[in-house]
Formats: sequence, C-alpha cells, structure tokens
Amino acid sequence: MNVRSALEYVPYFCGRLFVVHVAARLLEAGELVDALLDADALHEVGVRLVLVAEGAEAAQLALRAGECEMHTAVAEYPLTEGACAVARVKEIVERRQVAIVAAGAEGRFHEAAVNMALELGASKYICLQVGEVPTRGGQPIFAVRESEVEQQLADCTHPELLCGAAIVCRKGIPRVHLLDGLRRGVLLDELFSEEGVGSMVHADSYSEIRPLREEDIPELLSMIARSIVDAKLVHRSYESIRENLQSYYVYTLDDTIVGCVALYPYAEEACAELGCLFIKKNYEGCGYGKAMCRFVEDKARALGFNRIFAVSQSAVDYFRDRMHYDPLPRSVLPAARLAALESSGRASEVFGREL
Repeated sequence: MNVRSALEYVPYFCGRLFVVHVAARLLEAGELVDALLDADALHEVGVRLVLVAEGAEAAQLALRAGECEMHTAVAEYPLTEGACAVARVKEIVERRQVAIVAAGAEGRFHEAAVNMALELGASKYICLQVGEVPTRGGQPIFAVRESEVEQQLADCTHPELLCGAAIVCRKGIPRVHLLDGLRRGVLLDELFSEEGVGSMVHADSYSEIRPLREEDIPELLSMIARSIVDAKLVHRSYESIRENLQSYYVYTLDDTIVGCVALYPYAEEACAELGCLFIKKNYEGCGYGKAMCRFVEDKARALGFNRIFAVSQSAVDYFRDRMHYDPLPRSVLPAARLAALESSGRASEVFGREL
C-alpha cells in the first residue's frame, strides 16, 4: 500500500460510519484477527465502526475483537429486534466505541442489517467473507456502478453477490465492498488504495468529471509534472492554470483525481482546443481518457462550436487510432494558436473532428 496515497483518504474517511458484516464462517478463522486489526486502525483515524456478526450471537466476534484490544461494546439485542437494537448500536458509536451486534439472521444483506446501516447514515457496507469475491478471468471485478451490474454478470463468479450489493446501493448506501476476509490487510488495502483488492458496487457518483477547483491546482501540477519533464505536455504554472480555471476539468474516482483535460475556446473561429489530456499511469487503458474527450466534445458542442482540435507531440497514436480524429495541417489552427505552436519549436501534430 502506498503510504502517500493512503494519507489522502484519512481526512475523507474521518467521521464516516462503516458497517462491516462478518460472515459466520470467518468467525473461527485465525485470519480474522488481521482484518480486525485493520478495523482497529480505521477506528484510530476517526472512522466510526459497526461490526455485524452473521447469525444470532455476537459473543464470538466480541471475543476475537478483544484479542486485538479494540475499544468495543456489544449491543445486547440482535438487529432483528428492530428499533431497540439500532438505538443501542447508535449509543455505542456516539461514545466513540466500536459497536458489535449480531445480525440475528443468516445472509450478507439481511434486511435488518441493511436498514440499520441506512438509519445510521453509513457510507460503506463491507462484507468480510471466506473467499467469494466476484471475479472474471481470475481477476476481481474491482468497481462497478449499481446501474451497470447486470452487464457484468456474464462469465463472472458469484453473480448473486453483485446483484445483492446493487440492491443495497439502490436503497441508499453509496458503497458496498465484497472482500475476502482471509486475505491479510484486506480492509486497508481495499479502502486506502484507488483500485482496491476486492469488488465494489457503487452509486453512480463514485466516478465523475467535474470542473477543476483552485484547491486542486497543486495536485494537478504534481500529477502532470513527469509528463512536462518528458516534454509530453506543455509547461503550466499555478498562475496560468488559475487564470484559466474555467477551462480545466478533472476525472475523479471516489473523490480522488486520476486524470485531467482542458477545453480552450476560440470563439471567433467557432472552434475549441482539447488540451492537457492526462491519465495517471495506474489508470491507463480503463477508458477514462476517452470519457474525458467525449465530455469536452459535448461541452464544445453545447457552446456552439462546430469543430474541435488537439495539438500533440506524444499522443499522436491515441488521437488518430483511438479517438479517430483526422490529421490536419497546421494552417487550420486559429492564428493565435498557430503562432504559439510555431514559437514553441515543438514537433506537434494537429488532429480534429467536426462536431
């Protein structure tokens, strides 16, 4: 796990409530201690936690948590008892302890447990189980929108888990994680990395393209610094980005910036430039670049422009072969953009398309 990346999540998670459902088969496994140590670390950085033991008894889970010296308290009633059980869980959480409660029934997504998570405003519902992580081709299905779950069911393992997680999302829980509780470090590796190690079903807000904010500029500059050094992107300063803030957009996953793009308008020529297209290395090949290009095209079209172009030295193959932009002569560029390109001395090529 990358420590720098992990630290970015701490302020975001602080104060949030996570419900962790522990499968009955996992309660006797030695590996559960590792997962509980992860949970304790989450609690230490400010995450409010509820541990739900599958079945009618919470005593065994409380005993295992005691081995980790967690600050816990056990709710006297299982969640199937309704309001009195939820009220007790809430009381424990509000006094900054980890609440342990029995589900009172079998199943990962039992109605009583899900309703408790909704009532307490949980931002994550996490299932720790013995294996049983949905995969395709031997690889976990890392993240899927709840509205797209049905499209992911073909040729995947444990499709019923994806369907169950999607139902929980539709009820109002933003994220549902399906994790192998036998995997060491599974909670921290899942929650403090951008890709994770299990399967996550999420509401559509998990990924979005949004306008760049001024407080994002340092992160943007850090992200594109290597490409500027390698002469793949034109140098940009904090001041120049701030002056053109309205031109920049970022692609985010779970509020983490993983890519950027810019739209520079040339109103007199009724055209716009697609610039500063960049995706973090770990996210290349996921379709995020194409999504940002299409987003900028739609923006340009909405502004009344009839043509979009891109000037690139390093992404020639991408614009030509992936985006299917047409190669264009430099003479089609707006006069100001042509002058800037000529003075830069860069051997960039021009691509574009009609909108």
